Amino acid sequence: MTGTAPVVGVVGAAGAVGSVAVTELHRRGRHTLRLAGRRRAPLDALAGGLTATGSAATVEVVDLDDADALHRFCAGCDVVLNCAGPAYLVEDRVARVALTAGADYVDAAGDDVLWEQVRALLAGAPERTAVISAGMMPGLSALLPRHLAAALPQPPRALLGYLGGRDRFTATAAADYLRVGEGFGQAGAALTAGVRQSLPTRTDVELPFFPEPATAVPYLSTELERVTRDLGVTDATWHSVFAGPHVAQVLRQPPTGGDAAEALRRAAELDAFGQATYQLFVVELTTAAGDARTLVLRGSSASALTGAFAAVAVAALTGGNLAVGLHLAGEALDPQLAVDLLAGSAAVSDLSVFDGEAAHVGGHVEEAL
Repeated sequence: MTGTAPVVGVVGAAGAVGSVAVTELHRRGRHTLRLAGRRRAPLDALAGGLTATGSAATVEVVDLDDADALHRFCAGCDVVLNCAGPAYLVEDRVARVALTAGADYVDAAGDDVLWEQVRALLAGAPERTAVISAGMMPGLSALLPRHLAAALPQPPRALLGYLGGRDRFTATAAADYLRVGEGFGQAGAALTAGVRQSLPTRTDVELPFFPEPATAVPYLSTELERVTRDLGVTDATWHSVFAGPHVAQVLRQPPTGGDAAEALRRAAELDAFGQATYQLFVVELTTAAGDARTLVLRGSSASALTGAFAAVAVAALTGGNLAVGLHLAGEALDPQLAVDLLAGSAAVSDLSVFDGEAAHVGGHVEEAL
C-alpha cells in the first residue's frame, strides 16, 4: 500500500453486512471508501451518514452482471471488499474482476469452492493478496478458538463450541445457510479421538451463557476440522444454536416444493418479533490435564458480526499484516490483532475469557449478558 489512505471499494455496501463493514472502516478513518450496490437510494443514505461524521465516500450503482461496470468500479481501488450475496451465486465473480483490475481482495463469505476459484485466479496475479471467509462463520468461528488457545497453560485437547441465538435471516443469509452442508461440513457430526461421530440435535435445551432454552444442532465444518488439526485438538463438538420455535420447526421439517430460504427467513422473523436479537459465541478449550478456559463473545446480529470481521480483515490487509497470496481470514489473521481491532465495534457488546468450563462459569454471568 502507498503512503496515502488506501482506497477500499465495497461491493454490496448498502446491505446488512456491507453497511456494517463500511461503518467500521469509516470509524477507523484510515481508508478512502468507494461504495457500490444495485440501488442508488440506500447507497446515498449510507454515504450521507458517513459525511455527517467525517470524510465523504463516493457512490456508484453497479450490477454484478455488468462486468464492465464492475471493472470500472474496481479500477483504482487498493482493496475490493465483497459483501454481496448469496455467496453460492456470486462465487468468484467479484474476485475475478478485482484482481484483474489490480486490487487486492477480501470476501465476507467464502468456502472450499471459493478457495479453489480464487487460488486459480491468483496464479495469474501472483503479486496480489486475497482473504476469504472473513465473516462470522466461517471466520470468527476459527479465530476465536485460536485466540482462546493462547490463554491456556498447555495445548488444548478438547473443544466445545456454541454459536447462535435469536436473530433474523436476510434472504441472502438464509439461502447461504441452507447450503452449508453441501461439501463444507456435516450436520449431526463431531470429533471423538479424531474420528467423526454422529450426534443428535437437541431441542428446548439450556446451554451455558444462553439466556433462554434453544435448539442445538451439531455441525462439523471443514473449517473446524482444520482448526482442530492446527491446535492439536482430538475431541471437538460445535453447535449451531437457534432460539425460538419457528426456525427449529423449519429446520426439522423443511418445506417441500416451496422456497426453503424464504420459509427460513419468515420463521426467523416470527421468532424475533418483539424480541431483542443477539448472536452468542461460547467456546471452551480443555487441556489433557483438565485446565479449561471459556471465551464468550456477544454480538447484535450475524450480519453485524460478519460486517465487523470483514472490516477487520481489510484493516489487517491494508496495515501490512498479511503476506502476498491467498488466506482464510479466521486462520491467517493474528488473533490478538483481530480482537484488538474488534474493540469498539458496535457489533460486539462483550468479549470475555473465563477460567473454567462453560457449564461451570456460565450461570455466574448470564444475567450480565
